Amino acid sequence: MTTMSVRIPDHIAEGLKAAADDLHISVNAAVVQAIEQWQATQGHRRRVDTALTDILGEDAVLLERLADA
Repeated sequence: MTTMSVRIPDHIAEGLKAAADDLHISVNAAVVQAIEQWQATQGHRRRVDTALTDILGEDAVLLERLADA
């Protein structure tokens, strides 16, 4: 397991602590969950961007014809 030091603005740290307390989890657990969600979102975004780029490349002629219609 890796240990990291992260500088977080006070207002975010306070909100993080309050949210963790509400969920009865540690601040560390809340941070890990947030990072996991962020990673999942970024992975999904990359897949969507790649698919869109592929579609635009494969269907460029069709899209041009539709634009001219």
